[in-house]
Amino acid sequence: MTKTLGMIFADTARLHHRYHHSVFDSFGIHRGQSRLFFVLNSEEGPINQTHLAEKLNISASTLTRMVQSLERKGYLTRRTDEQDQRQTLITLTPEGRAVHDRCREEFIRVDERIFGTFTEEEQESLRDMLIRIQEQFLGELERK
Repeated sequence: MTKTLGMIFADTARLHHRYHHSVFDSFGIHRGQSRLFFVLNSEEGPINQTHLAEKLNISASTLTRMVQSLERKGYLTRRTDEQDQRQTLITLTPEGRAVHDRCREEFIRVDERIFGTFTEEEQESLRDMLIRIQEQFLGELERK
């Protein structure tokens, strides 16, 4: 049986997940947590927990567990928003910024190893196609 594009995509996503798990395990974080560092690093200041969960496309309860774990390690801080006591604000600590920098360096190394055999044009084309696939998935999820 010939694999469908969906099967190949799913297999690739699983391999990507497995590979990154092995890399980030050595940093003391889970693969999914690396995304949190990137979002927090891109913010000018603290971000509220609800907005952060939306940006990461994860549930509030999943984010809470993630934040608690990373806070215990000293990578981020939580505080109550002074303007709205119902909101919790999240900020990276200097240690968290250092982990972000290590994650970023590792993502660059992975890109060089995995996509280094592709021309710049092929990489750009693949990037565009993957973004379109993400947009399609998001659109489908919104319709459900």
